[in-house]
Amino acid sequence: MLQAENVATEEWNISADKITRYEDPQSVVAEGNIILEKREKLPPPPPPTEAEKGMTDWSELLGEEPAQKKEVKAEQIDAAPAATMKTTVTIKADWMVYDTTLQSIKARGNVEINTGEDVLTADQASLDLTKETGTFTNASVVRSNKSLHLEGKTIEKTGVNTYNIGDGWAITCKVEKGETPPWSFASKDTKIEPGGYAVLKHARFNVKGVPIFYTPYLILPVKNTRQTGLLFPEFSSSSNNGFGLNLPFFWNISDSADMTFYPQYYTDRGFMPGLEFRYAQGDMEKGAIVGTWLDDELSDPSETGYYQDTGFTHTNSDRYWIRGKADHTFGDDWQTRLDLDIVSDRDYLTEFNTGVNGYNKTADRFLDEYGRDFENKRAETRDNTLKVMKSWSGMTLEGTLLGVNDVRAVETDPTPLWKLPSFDFTGFRTIGESDFSYDWESGYVNYWREDGVGGHRFDLHPSISAPVPLGQYLESRAEVGVRETFYLVNTYGDGEWTNDDQQNRLLADFEWEVGTTVLKNFFADASQNSGFDHQVHPYVQYQFLPDVDQDELPIFDEVDAIEDVNRVVYGVDNFFNLFDNYASGNATLQDYAYVKLSQYYDLRDDYAGDSSSDVLGLSDLSAASNDIISADSDGRFSDIFLRTGWTPTNYLAVEYQTDIDAYGDGFVAHSFEGTYRTKRGDHFSLDYSFSDDSSIEQINGLARTHLINNWFTSIDVEHSLSNDETQEATVSLTYQALCWSMSLESNYTPEDTAFMVVFNLANIGGRLGLGN
Repeated sequence: MLQAENVATEEWNISADKITRYEDPQSVVAEGNIILEKREKLPPPPPPTEAEKGMTDWSELLGEEPAQKKEVKAEQIDAAPAATMKTTVTIKADWMVYDTTLQSIKARGNVEINTGEDVLTADQASLDLTKETGTFTNASVVRSNKSLHLEGKTIEKTGVNTYNIGDGWAITCKVEKGETPPWSFASKDTKIEPGGYAVLKHARFNVKGVPIFYTPYLILPVKNTRQTGLLFPEFSSSSNNGFGLNLPFFWNISDSADMTFYPQYYTDRGFMPGLEFRYAQGDMEKGAIVGTWLDDELSDPSETGYYQDTGFTHTNSDRYWIRGKADHTFGDDWQTRLDLDIVSDRDYLTEFNTGVNGYNKTADRFLDEYGRDFENKRAETRDNTLKVMKSWSGMTLEGTLLGVNDVRAVETDPTPLWKLPSFDFTGFRTIGESDFSYDWESGYVNYWREDGVGGHRFDLHPSISAPVPLGQYLESRAEVGVRETFYLVNTYGDGEWTNDDQQNRLLADFEWEVGTTVLKNFFADASQNSGFDHQVHPYVQYQFLPDVDQDELPIFDEVDAIEDVNRVVYGVDNFFNLFDNYASGNATLQDYAYVKLSQYYDLRDDYAGDSSSDVLGLSDLSAASNDIISADSDGRFSDIFLRTGWTPTNYLAVEYQTDIDAYGDGFVAHSFEGTYRTKRGDHFSLDYSFSDDSSIEQINGLARTHLINNWFTSIDVEHSLSNDETQEATVSLTYQALCWSMSLESNYTPEDTAFMVVFNLANIGGRLGLGN
């Protein structure tokens, strides 16, 4: 085995199995296992900051003369550590000539140049080490982050990370040497320019080496960051829209702002342009607004077949949807939330619910980015709000501006209420060192509407609560409150009001609860390192609200029509918690399951049945499903309310709710929700709801799973059992390869059936998250 020889200069170091030196010109010929490295001296570390120096010298603090610094001797300087060197470029080859005077090399045989960001391989190479330029034969370039792979018969390195490629191809992912790429952009002349763009002349798009598309000129972004460029198109076909094409263009305005243009066209409807603007300066400093518009060729009374098939009622051809959200924090932690949702007609979101700008994907995208989406796509009134909120020391102040987009099929009076503005101030305080506490809810709102009754409302609801000592094993607390509401009524448009313009209402309320909690720990073994506990909380409540005449008050919302209450509520709550390492004192708890059972007995003299289970905090079932008993019944017992949930693992969660008639008529309402996820990302969910009184029975299901190899599927179904109708069904099938993916999606609604094809290539034109 040959021992490697070595030649070093101040900047370059070369090692090989054999090295021969020449004087005229000064050069080195190396053979076998050649490694040529460029080394750079790292700068010395910066001097320590004042904080790094530590505290002031003791002599200075004591007013003494500081200690004299010792003189550094010559031998100590010689013994100082050598400067730190860093290798920035590594060149390997089987044979190489290194001209030390001209700082150039010629190499052949397994040539490899690694600059840290790019790895270039070639059969032969000629390279200027000073300018870092050169030419290469049968070469390839791979970016270290695997976002770009280039190959060509000749590659000219024109700068640090810039190239000219002759008779070659490019792909934005890793391809093994000699392997045919799954797709590529090929051309006779390709330039990789500063900023990460590839400029191709006479470009061809190849699939497995077979050309399927030609363009005389093409610019591609070829780095894995946000940058201006075309996004991949969406192809669609719909029974109402005809064939559709959307070719988005992304504009990277700055590191904190971007814009996307959506020139979409439907053969049966016309041109439907869209625009999205986004900005972000932090997690709580961001916003986005999207607008789409269509001069609809189908929205014409003469298109009778279209209206008969769909059941749509709009007649306007000028159709649009403007939506957006913004989050900001300013001043002393004042939080602002802006929500825009303006649509031209009630049918728009039902019709255009697929694609990148359809309702479904738009709502999902905003829910992921902002934690809130939009009103249901079938809603006929859509809220637009600006909220400002501040919380401090147990108090919260919130101001709201509310505008309503009214898209009802028949715009009857009164029109929807706007809040211009409203303020809510709530808080909680303890009274001195006592056990007494008080809280309050207060609000002001100015209700405006185009036609109808509005006005100003002031509402104040303070209350005081305190524990009631009943014994060592009983928990008891009583709360008494008073509510004063004042109205200054106005009329707008054709609205009429026959009572006095000034109204007020005074209410008192009282609540008393008595309960206890029993806790038992169950250990899995004697070491008490794992197990679970069971908490049982039985309780009895008395709730009272007097019957006050409210006939002359305007009715704006739930604050204005408060029903009298005189009832006894009783129930039992069960909680099960898993824990580990209990004996060590570092127990970890996990909510495992709960079961809540409750009912109430009505004490009112004129009781004839009601639907006010909201008092129990059980309004998660539909209001209509909470009818306690029929109006002609003499019984005073409410339904029996059962709520239960089970979370055995982090991947499975189940909740079930039901109301059972106390007089033998069976189940009044059901609600079931179940979700299961796997470690590899599969997702399954099912929810079912039933209300006997409202004749509502609905089942929804979602499945997203990995099938085999690179195939994935998603199925999302909303089905009304009461109407025996599928309201919406979406099925997609995706093939995910190493460097590309293709999705086929089908969407069905009673009004339309649509198909969509989405094709993506790795790191080409993809709009990434803002700030990346």
